[in-house]
Amino acid sequence: MPNAHDVVTSYFDALIARDAETLIEMMLPATHYVKIGTDADEVVKGSTEIAAYYRNHVASTEDFSITFINLDVQERSDIAWFYTRQIWKLKWQGAPEEFVMRMTGVLEKIDDLWKFAQIHASIGVSTTENKL
Repeated sequence: MPNAHDVVTSYFDALIARDAETLIEMMLPATHYVKIGTDADEVVKGSTEIAAYYRNHVASTEDFSITFINLDVQERSDIAWFYTRQIWKLKWQGAPEEFVMRMTGVLEKIDDLWKFAQIHASIGVSTTENKL
């Protein structure tokens, strides 16, 4: 059985490969599932919206690459969590983009399989752009 670290890296491999079905299968089918993305209204609560979310995500993405700045995955019994910073390069809905993505998440082990229960993503803001 893959450990939590392997499952987290497989998630990013599936994003790059535009493999919506693998991404959907990796999510926990539960009402407490939540995915918070970078857009103001990008929130998926509960498992009923997972399939539509990931199918739309991969359909909107081209030329995707991820370079890891860091990745830390911790695993305890039936719970695991991760933190990563990455450089994402892609075409999103046809427009080229490059940015630092920050993500955290929680996984639960169900029947010896790690599933994502929560994912939160944010884009780093340059300190020069964030002066008060």
